[in-house]
Amino acid sequence: MMNKTSATLMLQTIMVLMEKQNASDVTNFPGSYGEDIERCYGIYGCFSKAYPWTENRPDNYFPVPPEAMGVRYPTFSRRNRKIPVLLEADNVDKIQNANIDPRGPFYVISHGFIDGGHKKWIENMVNALLNLEGNNAATVFIVDWRGGAQPPYGQAVANIRLVGVMTAHLIHHIYEVLGLSNLDNFHFIGHSLGAHLGGYCGHALQKKYNLKLGRITGLDPAAPYFSKTVTLVRLDRSDAKYVDVIHSNAVPLYFSGFGITEPIGHVDFYPNGGSTQPGCKSASQQRPSGDIYQQVLRVSCNHERSYEYFTESIAPSCPFLAVQCDSYDTFLAGNCTTCDHKHLCVPMGYHSHDIYKRLHAAELVDTNSNVALYLMTGGAKPYCRAHYEVKMKVSNSSESHTHGPETGKLSITLVDRNNNKSDTRFLDDEQKYYKPGDIETRMVAVKDTGHPPLSVIVEWKYETNLFNPMTWRILKSPSIFIDYMKISSIEYNTDITVCPKMNKPVVANLPTMMKTKYCKFNK
Repeated sequence: MMNKTSATLMLQTIMVLMEKQNASDVTNFPGSYGEDIERCYGIYGCFSKAYPWTENRPDNYFPVPPEAMGVRYPTFSRRNRKIPVLLEADNVDKIQNANIDPRGPFYVISHGFIDGGHKKWIENMVNALLNLEGNNAATVFIVDWRGGAQPPYGQAVANIRLVGVMTAHLIHHIYEVLGLSNLDNFHFIGHSLGAHLGGYCGHALQKKYNLKLGRITGLDPAAPYFSKTVTLVRLDRSDAKYVDVIHSNAVPLYFSGFGITEPIGHVDFYPNGGSTQPGCKSASQQRPSGDIYQQVLRVSCNHERSYEYFTESIAPSCPFLAVQCDSYDTFLAGNCTTCDHKHLCVPMGYHSHDIYKRLHAAELVDTNSNVALYLMTGGAKPYCRAHYEVKMKVSNSSESHTHGPETGKLSITLVDRNNNKSDTRFLDDEQKYYKPGDIETRMVAVKDTGHPPLSVIVEWKYETNLFNPMTWRILKSPSIFIDYMKISSIEYNTDITVCPKMNKPVVANLPTMMKTKYCKFNK
């Protein structure tokens, strides 16, 4: 039985070798020596293997025929949550008999590589969408293309071109049967390869029927074979009236990365920087399975987190607010903490479209450009967190100078008006050197208590290092003199400044309550 670590290595090896094929001595150009460069599939049209489908791709396949993939479209509504109606791309009779409510909204969900429409995450997303207040008339269609989602990866990449067109046919038939005036009420949600499948579907609807999807959400769109390609090859903001993207695993393949890095939508969200997600480090420690491909899927915790975030965002525990910033490091440094014209704020996930439309109406965004936004999440459900800028000044008093610099870690716990406490967060992951007069600014994210904080519990964590004289405390107790802390909330748009009582130091391992009223003693 293969464990998770070996499954990860196997997947990395496969993907690296797949990329390295481009560097082989044999170059295979489509069309050379009599090779077909186009193949047709009846009503779905013809598919070329010429440029741009050769760009940044070590191999190039035609899609397999529709009958070989067995694509199905399980369809759910509040009337049939458990047993779906099974639709087919071009079976109009089944659509007519499906009793689809024309009021909508309509959601289309697609899985990615080595996945299927029967998975638990899709069931969770379907239920979240159907449970949403106001969605009484909603219908959810699943694009179950598991028969075409199997290895080799390059073949699955080719297959989504055809499945995208097939799905466009289905949506067009629904549009005609229901007598709809447009597709504004259609929302395509795709994970990994499924995100690009949504792009192909949107493109085909425009090209064949002059119809445009209202929205496409890309959940960590796949990078291999799509990164640094022209827009025709991948999902981009021309594929729907609104395209939003959640990047959760945007790192190179060699480091188990699967998601695309480039901003490709109207808005692109980069939770925790967009590359690795908190709580995913222990993914390789999960109980192994005998199914190697299931193992490969599960070890990609960061890649999967995108659809977990989106599902939670449908009915979130807090606003899931993201802030426009130049980079994630700039965001962490506390340089993008106010929602204004320079730093737009948009909730990540389901509810982003409503805010985007308001920003567009106010002429604060341009549909021909991109907005990149950053936020922090927790490592376990619920993932949503409230963001605070923490500005802390080490006292410059004589007592602080006499005590001298300290090396350690500061943690804070926020307390609201009902005495509810947030989780405890460190300002820095590693011990830091603090000296009198220093001013530090950090961004922290905590579980939302439902109200802005009124006071703060501060704790000093001190660890002696034999090889670092700055950590040696022989005659004096490990402590730090803090002048004040200013806590600024992004979500609540509030500021408080708190101080220690009577200018007392924060002693190691002794929680210290800091309040606004104590600041009068510092004046």
